[in-house]
Amino acid sequence: MFEKLDLNKTKTPFISAIFILLITTVLVLSNAFNDYRLKTNLTAFQKREMKSSVENFILTIDTIRKELKENPGREEINLSDENIKEKTLAFARKIVHESTFSNGAYLWINEVRNFQGGDNYGIRQVHGNLPETEGLLLSTSMQDAKGNFPYLTELEGIRKNGEIFYRYHFKEYQSDKISEKITYAKLYEPYNWIICTGTYLNSMYEPAGGVSRGKKIAFYTSCLLLSLISLLLFAYIIFSSHYRSKKLLIETELLKGKVAHDAMTGASSRSFGTSLLQKYLKNFQTNGQNYSIAILDIDNFKNINDKYGHNSGDTVIKNLVNTIKESQSANDHIIRWGGDEFILTYKHHLDDLDSILDSLNKKIAGQTVKLDDHREIKYTISIGASHFSEKDTSISDTVKRIDDALYLAKRVKNSHYIIEL
Repeated sequence: MFEKLDLNKTKTPFISAIFILLITTVLVLSNAFNDYRLKTNLTAFQKREMKSSVENFILTIDTIRKELKENPGREEINLSDENIKEKTLAFARKIVHESTFSNGAYLWINEVRNFQGGDNYGIRQVHGNLPETEGLLLSTSMQDAKGNFPYLTELEGIRKNGEIFYRYHFKEYQSDKISEKITYAKLYEPYNWIICTGTYLNSMYEPAGGVSRGKKIAFYTSCLLLSLISLLLFAYIIFSSHYRSKKLLIETELLKGKVAHDAMTGASSRSFGTSLLQKYLKNFQTNGQNYSIAILDIDNFKNINDKYGHNSGDTVIKNLVNTIKESQSANDHIIRWGGDEFILTYKHHLDDLDSILDSLNKKIAGQTVKLDDHREIKYTISIGASHFSEKDTSISDTVKRIDDALYLAKRVKNSHYIIEL
């Protein structure tokens, strides 16, 4: 009635299942151990790189301070200590603002005014990611996103040892995501500056599943770049000091990066604008943050050049740029795309773009430009605009769309046209 169980038939599959289970368990445990070991090693490596970067940066600004003190230049023979401090701070600020690192690391400087702590114990002098916070008064009662007191921790460590590694939780750059950061801070005693660098832990390794190959490459590459930049900067300062350079502006050329401006108008250059649009498109594709992009040019600009001359045409273009800048916020950009053609970017004006462009059109049309020979010119502009689309594979797709909108606006002139998605 019942079939007899044949153990010989079940023995091989059973042993195979046990063997596979054991191998799988070993692989999982091995992978977990390797991830733990790698995370530990990555953290230790990052600490060494952070400390090295801060110490090299301190060595750099100290070299600058001493150079200013010993060789101020003919035009600045009697520099006061306060003047030297201000110039050293200006140089440090320029370096920090123009440095970018792929793993999200950046530098900042807090100046301590009261080592006992409390409200207004210090002031934010420089910040690589949030320059708008420079001048912010600090308090040891300030909390991070998890209720910890990072400024109190930092100040206590500085008072005790002159340096400290610590962690706290903060929003990621241009995101609402809260992540844990690792930070190294060291005191620069001549000015009571706390020089800091930090990065998010998830920029070094994935929180789950181990560290991907791409993340490893990005992390080690960024750390290497950080060290190389510090070494190159130090070598450049020593070279400049040896030849007693009269000015310090040359040093910043090594760290200009992608920041560039159009020489005639002061607007952002096309190369900078291209990088900015690529960054915005990546933000849109990554986290859905959209932007308003507009393109404009001057109506009948060739007639202005032919009638009044190219110098007068340049005067009109400069007037246009200055007028646009007056109506833009700190997060907006004006990019000279070519000739009399400009691209505008708006970060926080997705809903009221129509009224903004209409107001800009009317403001331009209502102006009168005075030329050097006392003649006057009135001019108008046409504007096309749109936003990023999920179908955009590159900024060329976006620029073509807003260029099509400009073409539609040109049909009536002194107008604007928005292609809604």
